[in-house]
Amino acid sequence: MKIYIGGWKEVSLVDVLEHSSFTVWLSYCNFRCPWCSNSRLARGEVKEAIEVDYIAGLVVDAKDFVDYFHVTGGEPLLQYNALKELFHKVSEKTGLPLSLDTNASMPSLLEEMFRFVEIDHIAIDVKAPLNDPNKYALATGMSPKVMHRVLELVRKGIILADKHATFLELRSTMAPGILGVSDVARIAESISALDLRGGNRKVYVVQQFIPYEGVPESYRHVKQTPKKAVIEAAKRASEILGDRFEVWYRTIDEGAVRIA
Repeated sequence: MKIYIGGWKEVSLVDVLEHSSFTVWLSYCNFRCPWCSNSRLARGEVKEAIEVDYIAGLVVDAKDFVDYFHVTGGEPLLQYNALKELFHKVSEKTGLPLSLDTNASMPSLLEEMFRFVEIDHIAIDVKAPLNDPNKYALATGMSPKVMHRVLELVRKGIILADKHATFLELRSTMAPGILGVSDVARIAESISALDLRGGNRKVYVVQQFIPYEGVPESYRHVKQTPKKAVIEAAKRASEILGDRFEVWYRTIDEGAVRIA
């Protein structure tokens, strides 16, 4: 079986908080975030059909140097059957804990995946407040009308991930013109309202926007989010989420830092 990928990195130190991972980027996404750092990958313009067995073999070679096998995108669940096979092969051959980065908009597929394989770490990009379809539409390049329905799926996806994963990592990127400090506070409030009860490690990470090369042209020349704003937003989120979540921030010059 083949899977469409944009690339991989044998040892990544940024995809699973506090851990190393073998990371694979899958092509295609159902969102069109105007600030996406992998926009060409998300549109399917960057892709190569690779045998699942070949990728699994690369992970075998790197398994002694990493803590997780991590799959991101794009939206990996769009290639559900191939992803399922990839997770199965890697787990069978290496025994590594599995990690998935998703936008949580396809909870039915996520639930099917949990029936098939144990995914230890789930990272979910929370694009905007979970109770604000207009803001979420702006952040994802979708129409507000569609987002009313999609947001309900995203909330279900987060609750499902919390139920199954031993490590839930929610992330928000402060894209200029879309998310400010007050928006991050509203995201934290909307996360808190979900009443997540899984007995797992829960983390919320506030991320600095960086105009990487893969960002769409409309955001290519936008300045990175000021570090001061990222730190302030993380502190606000920490006050709201309390001891239910660890709250971290991630910037280009400091990396990932936990709010005390």
